[in-house]
Amino acid sequence: MSKKKETTDQTVITKVERMESGEAKNAFILFLSGPLVGKLHQLNEGETVLGRAPEDDIVINDNRISRKHIAIGVVKGKAVLKDLNSTNGTYVNGKRVATHALKDGDKVQLSSNTIFKFAHQDNLENIFHKELYKMAVLDAVTGIFNKRYFLERLNEEFSHARRKEANLSLMMIDVDHFKAVNDTHGHLAGDFALAHLAKIIKKMVRTEDIVARYGGEEFGIILRGTDAKGAFLLAERIRKTVEKIPLEFEKKTIPMTISIGVASCLEEKKIKTPEAFIAGADQCLYKAKSEGRNKTISKRASEKLGPE
Repeated sequence: MSKKKETTDQTVITKVERMESGEAKNAFILFLSGPLVGKLHQLNEGETVLGRAPEDDIVINDNRISRKHIAIGVVKGKAVLKDLNSTNGTYVNGKRVATHALKDGDKVQLSSNTIFKFAHQDNLENIFHKELYKMAVLDAVTGIFNKRYFLERLNEEFSHARRKEANLSLMMIDVDHFKAVNDTHGHLAGDFALAHLAKIIKKMVRTEDIVARYGGEEFGIILRGTDAKGAFLLAERIRKTVEKIPLEFEKKTIPMTISIGVASCLEEKKIKTPEAFIAGADQCLYKAKSEGRNKTISKRASEKLGPE
């Protein structure tokens, strides 16, 4: 490498360091999902209106939000959100609000599609890269891992289990009658049902277990070092807990049940690939659904349990 090239590289690095330095804290919103996903906006002093109307300060092409949905007023660095009598409401950290003093890290949901995060920091680069990483691996609605990350980890864990002849189990979970929840209570209720389920599951698994939203109302759990019996018993505990803890949304109680399919690659020699692993658990899940729902079925023998 020439001396001239080395000088150029050092200059670029110096510029990046200067960009990242700062003193005053600024207000930002980063869209986690929806039409503007990945977009980062700095909020200036004064009022910023978000909605579908072309004249809004931040225009969001989402039919489920109002033309003028919310306004965020910034005064001396402090930000206050105000709902502008929107049709479907505004939720901050899971609670419907009319007005709310925004704090660093608050998650704001305008519809089942559009979610953004508020940040009050002095480092634009820091929040941008930190949140982009989260967006790459986490599901915006539930806060658990997304399908992409789930599949990457399943490939890794499956290869490790096959190589070491170690136990590895997979659980596929589906919310029963989820369409009815959406149709009866609205899509936001459906989103909160998914977040409710994710919260229950996270409390019941180990830190090393991988819990992810696989798609729609389906979840997946990778259980490293867990045999078929252990996975089956855990699935039953999760199923029973979900049934006992109804979702409270907008002062309404929404009952929930789930169906679960379980597969274990060490005991089932026919499972040769991660795709076959998922297919095996899914077959059990579909069987649980077809036999009346609210059941756990394992691919091993005829293990299945339902409501007591």
